[in-house]
Amino acid sequence: MSRIRYVCPETHGVLRATDDGLVRADGKSYPYLGEGAALSRAVPNFLELSDVGEGRRASLEMYDTETATAVYRNFLDWLFSTFDEDEAAFRGRMADRLRLKPGDCVLVTGCGLGDDLGPILERVGPTGEVYAQDLSAAMVQAAAAWWARERPDLARQVHFSVGDASLLPFADGAFDAAFHFGGINLFDSRRRGIAEMSRVVRRGGRVVVSDEGLAPWLRDTDYGRMVITNNRLRAYEAP
Repeated sequence: MSRIRYVCPETHGVLRATDDGLVRADGKSYPYLGEGAALSRAVPNFLELSDVGEGRRASLEMYDTETATAVYRNFLDWLFSTFDEDEAAFRGRMADRLRLKPGDCVLVTGCGLGDDLGPILERVGPTGEVYAQDLSAAMVQAAAAWWARERPDLARQVHFSVGDASLLPFADGAFDAAFHFGGINLFDSRRRGIAEMSRVVRRGGRVVVSDEGLAPWLRDTDYGRMVITNNRLRAYEAP
C-alpha cells in the first residue's frame, strides 16, 4: 500500500482510481501510460500539453523522442568519463545531502532514467518510498520498465509519474525530502518549481536542487563549444 496518494495538480483535490487513470470529482481524468504490463504499477500522466511553455517545450523536444533515452545515456557516459568522475560515487554524495533516514518518503523531480533512485533507495531502506516524476513520458516509460525488469525487488518502492514539476500532484508536506538534479535550467519558472518542491516537503525536511552549467569564461572556447555541442542544455545559464 502506497503511503502517499496522488491529488489533482491544479486543485489538490482527491482523485479516484479507475482502470484507465485517475479521475477528478468533476470528471477530468489523468490517464495511465500505455504498456502497463511491462511496468510494476500504473504510471499516471498529469502533463497538460496545451499549457507547455517555451522551456518545457525545449525539454520535450530534447527528451521526449524515440531516441531520447539512448542520447541521454550517451551524454551521461561522456560527461562522467570526460571529467574522470565515478558516477555512482557522485550520485551517492548528492543523495547524502538529503540527510535521509530509513523509512523516509522522497520526491525526485526531473528523474530522467532514474539514475538517482538507487542511491536514495539505499538510504531509505526497505520501508522507504521514492516518487519519481519527469516531464518526458519517454524517459518515465523507460525508467519504470527498467526497474520492473531489472530490480523487481525494489520496484515496489518506486512510484513513477509524468508531469510538470511546477504543478506537483501531491498534498502539502507529503514528503520527508525532495531532490532535483539537472533540468531546472529549462523550467519556465525556476522559482515556482522550487516553491512546489518546498510545498510538498514537511516542515524540517530538506529540498536539494542542483543543475549542470558551463563557466561563462569557457563558453567561447573550443572546450565550451564541444561541451555545448554534446548537450545543448549547457548553453543555458545555470540558476
